[in-house]
Amino acid sequence: MEIDRAEHIKKLKKRLTEKRFIHSVGVEYTAANLAMVHGADITKARIAGLLHDNAKCYSTEDKLRKARKHNIEISKAEEENPDLLHGKLGAYYAKEKFGVDDKEILDAIIYHTTGRPDMTLMDKIIYIADYIEPNRRMLPELPEIRKEAFTDLDKCLVHILRNILGYLETKDFIVDDLTQKTYDFYNKNK
Repeated sequence: MEIDRAEHIKKLKKRLTEKRFIHSVGVEYTAANLAMVHGADITKARIAGLLHDNAKCYSTEDKLRKARKHNIEISKAEEENPDLLHGKLGAYYAKEKFGVDDKEILDAIIYHTTGRPDMTLMDKIIYIADYIEPNRRMLPELPEIRKEAFTDLDKCLVHILRNILGYLETKDFIVDDLTQKTYDFYNKNK
């Protein structure tokens, strides 16, 4: 699989804010490094990392409207917090606007926000790369999480999910059922 990075970059710059674009390049870089360490396809990791947030900058209302227009299934949590739709919508646009037809890449884009039980290696890489990329503001325990990412993906995943669920609880935000199920799956198996 080849990547027309220059073309992807050109299209992404039109879709994202400068800050989100820099983040996406950081996720691409981090995903490539994680793929090298853990034996995943580096090109696929780069594509998924670069494109994972391609639908992030739409307004909340636009995300919901576009998901309905393209017959994308909307969960109860996504209905209540349409910003969660950017993964599903991003996979749709990765296919339709960027020409990506690889299921492994598209799934990694879909699940980079919520996770899912029994994630593929690529799912884990993109989920984790999104959290640890170098441009991220310093979050609690981030140095430790970054080390875990290169030694034990499942341990790292549980650590990230625990932090995210704890944060969402303190803010009284809606927790997507899939995120809780992902945590339960990996916490039980750790």
